[in-house]
Amino acid sequence: MEKGRILLAVTGFHPQRWRELLSAEREVVLEPDGASDPSITYAVVWKQRPNLLSSLPNLRAIFSIGAGVDHILADPTVPDVPIVKVVADNLTQYMTEYVVWRVLDHHRQGMLYRTQQKRKIWHEPPQRPAGDISVGIMGLGTLGRAAASVLLSLGFAVNGWSRSERPMKGVSTYAGEAGLIPFLNATDILVVLLPLTPHTQGIINYGVLKELRKRNGLG
Repeated sequence: MEKGRILLAVTGFHPQRWRELLSAEREVVLEPDGASDPSITYAVVWKQRPNLLSSLPNLRAIFSIGAGVDHILADPTVPDVPIVKVVADNLTQYMTEYVVWRVLDHHRQGMLYRTQQKRKIWHEPPQRPAGDISVGIMGLGTLGRAAASVLLSLGFAVNGWSRSERPMKGVSTYAGEAGLIPFLNATDILVVLLPLTPHTQGIINYGVLKELRKRNGLG
């Protein structure tokens, strides 16, 4: 039986390296043959053009080359096949570093110090210990849990919110619509690591932000 081909549609990435890696077992193409190509059984994508995937009648699975699948789910015509996302240590590490940097910058009042620097002012404001600061993470998937672990190690109190229960040692967890307001009321610095889906689209608004504690930050 002839193996199906792989469609490689990666906007913003140079496709040649991916083509070399994937072509050992199957033929890799950058465009389908015509409007409805039956020879393609797998698609490797990043921000593919709309309606591309729905035109492939024998598609068995879709692979995202990034950590997210928002760009796939944003297409209402995406076929009902398994969607596979990348979970790589380096991607998790990069996001964890970014989250921790932003939390520490807010906690240590980096914006104030940068403003003072421009004005040639040296004033050291009062500094609360990390244990007095509650960081709330919306989204306790792979990225959220990794960031929470590092923040806990630095002494911050950490809250976590997700659509369904996701217990984590050391983290005060909240779930669902009923848990959102209590989660926000207990949060000083808010970190949003939710996937972009129809359920999370527009979830951050004034009604949510006004429920945060005073002196809050948004990351």
